[in-house]
Amino acid sequence: MGEKIAIIGLGMIGYELVKKYNDLGFKVHIITRSDKGFFDKYNYINNINKHFVDITNENKIKETIITINPDFVVNTAAITNVDLCETEREVAYKTNALAVKYVGEACKKLNIPLCHISTDYVFDGEKGDYIENDRINPINYYGWTKAEGEKILNELNHDLTSIVRISVPYCISPIKVNFLMWVLNTLKEGNKVNAVIDQWNTPTYVPELMEGIVKIHEKEVNGLLHFGGGEKVSRYEFALKVAEIFDLNKDLIKPIPSSELGWKANRPADTSLISKKSEKLLNIKLKKVDECLKEIKREYYNFP
Repeated sequence: MGEKIAIIGLGMIGYELVKKYNDLGFKVHIITRSDKGFFDKYNYINNINKHFVDITNENKIKETIITINPDFVVNTAAITNVDLCETEREVAYKTNALAVKYVGEACKKLNIPLCHISTDYVFDGEKGDYIENDRINPINYYGWTKAEGEKILNELNHDLTSIVRISVPYCISPIKVNFLMWVLNTLKEGNKVNAVIDQWNTPTYVPELMEGIVKIHEKEVNGLLHFGGGEKVSRYEFALKVAEIFDLNKDLIKPIPSSELGWKANRPADTSLISKKSEKLLNIKLKKVDECLKEIKREYYNFP
């Protein structure tokens, strides 16, 4: 396993990967459009090589990857705001599909492994409990761009590529307020949480995902993998679990149909992922939501 890692994107997952690989003693290279104040705020991370690059610029992103010549590349960069993708289609396509092509081509030229992060939203949500070879059929533009990114990588036929589909990732993050953090913050402030009852996922616990990506790297695993969580829940059920584990007021959580939220983009109803392939190949047992929340409570909130 090589020592030089290139991580593309500095959102929630990219940030956690930087921490993970830096803690493991790897030489980490970050490729990002801007630092968002990251390096001023988190200067405790040492030996970080920074490359400020527009990943939708073909020449610049390819030149950067080739110059770094990493042993392993993880592409976490994406526009994940589903409604924004619906209205800003050109930017979404360039970031979620075209940039993936450029990264994939550079990795193929160097013959180095690429791990690309994708999404459960490539599915239409009619079936649920999806396995890797189920037919994809996105129902919003975000899902379509991510499906195009997958298609492009498959057509490149670079044998050292892994595509990892995740679902509603959560952790305590200084970079992005995810669903868990929004529920926690809202309940702590004594405000009402409207949580939908007709949308189901298998939420991805980010620390488990970090372990999974490192094992993909270590074991040289390629191909398509699902990496959801160990349990299927609705957003409403997830919010109730948060309230219960953190001793917050469940009565503030109101079940609502998704039709009341006024989203611009359609959302699939049930995009739960079956992740048995990942568990077997990576020797990981994905935990249920309660167990993950208890771990967060202990580690981040210093609760017993």
